Amino acid sequence: MNHSLRKRLSLWLSAAIVLMSATTAGVTFWMNYRDANDLQDTQLQQIAAALATQPVRAPRERFLPRDGEDAETHLVIRPLGSSDIDPNPRIDVMLPPSLAPGLHDLEASEVHWRVFVRNDVDGRAFGVAQRQHLRDEVARDNAVAALAPMFVLVPLLLLIVNLLLRQGFVPLVALSGEVDEGDVRHLKPLRTDRIPGEVLPLVHAVNRLLTRVGGLLEQQRRLVADAAHELRTPIAAARVQADNLAHADLTPDARERLESLQRGLARNSELVDQLLRLARVQGDAPHADQPIALDALTRSAIEETLALAESYKIDLGCIRLDRAQVRGDSLHAFALIRNAIDNAVRYTPPGGWVDVSLVIDEGDALLAIEDTGPGIPSDLRERVFEPFFRVLGTQQSGNGLGLAIVRSAADALGGRVELTTRLDGQPGLRFVYRQKLA
Repeated sequence: MNHSLRKRLSLWLSAAIVLMSATTAGVTFWMNYRDANDLQDTQLQQIAAALATQPVRAPRERFLPRDGEDAETHLVIRPLGSSDIDPNPRIDVMLPPSLAPGLHDLEASEVHWRVFVRNDVDGRAFGVAQRQHLRDEVARDNAVAALAPMFVLVPLLLLIVNLLLRQGFVPLVALSGEVDEGDVRHLKPLRTDRIPGEVLPLVHAVNRLLTRVGGLLEQQRRLVADAAHELRTPIAAARVQADNLAHADLTPDARERLESLQRGLARNSELVDQLLRLARVQGDAPHADQPIALDALTRSAIEETLALAESYKIDLGCIRLDRAQVRGDSLHAFALIRNAIDNAVRYTPPGGWVDVSLVIDEGDALLAIEDTGPGIPSDLRERVFEPFFRVLGTQQSGNGLGLAIVRSAADALGGRVELTTRLDGQPGLRFVYRQKLA
């Protein structure tokens, strides 16, 4: 299973950011919580210093100068050891006389207090006390308030990191698209601009590989073309000699052998012609880019195949022919249509039919050829476009180059070919070629 590098980087970076943010938040919370408590201790000391300038004789309450008289700002001032009962329950706390000057944590009446003790002008000790849970609430509120920006910044940081990662992988996505859209007949080096330095060695290696593969493909095409050219002349000469020999006075056995020889030479001649057509379609020579009347070429291809269809006792017809103009090389377009129709006729049993149609479909020219032949198994419908591949069990002899020429011509024209079942679901095959209108 292949993993997405971008997703993995995003996951790990997000996890690192969240972990570091959580650690920072914990430390920040603890430091702000501690500072808030220290501040409240300082306030207790300041209030005690202000009160020490006069005698403290009775319990009383005071509020810190914050947002009004609320519970969090409430303080109790009381002499140490005083047993006076105050009717106000908020200041009813006993401070033991044993408390030394300074800060203390005290529990009284099941309430925890923070107390600062000092002497007044008369030398009598008194305490300034604050409920601990109120102090904790103030400290927590201050700590959480300090963390508030992080709750906004961390998600924003995660979003920015993911956007930067996506933007960083844009050149690789573009590189992938360039590879997918590349023409196998004209292999070109991949562009190296805007490619990250870490990936550049890989791109250079791919370009060197493309150069070697392109050279091998060109050698293969030249070999096929040269071999076809070399074979064309002797095969043509042999056919002429065989045709001349047919006029001689031969025994029945010799004539039968001669007819078998003529059929073999005809097949070889057709093979050579198809090899030459395949070499031209796959060649590196620049192809014409001009408007093509696809309907006119379809009509011409049907007319050229009528004689073959009659010899095979096939009903070849055109059920619809819309005016359709595309761009490309007309020789390639005609080779595509002619070979597709020829292939359908040859593989349809006698008495069957082949229907050709050309329609406009969603801005495309759509050429469809349906037949009543044996069809092709779905798992072999891509393989039949390979040179010299033939489906086993077919009665028709052939060389397996017709559909290879069709696919190569379609690639040269920028169109798409597909083999499917017939629209009515009956046995047979439906050939579809689709190309954008000019």
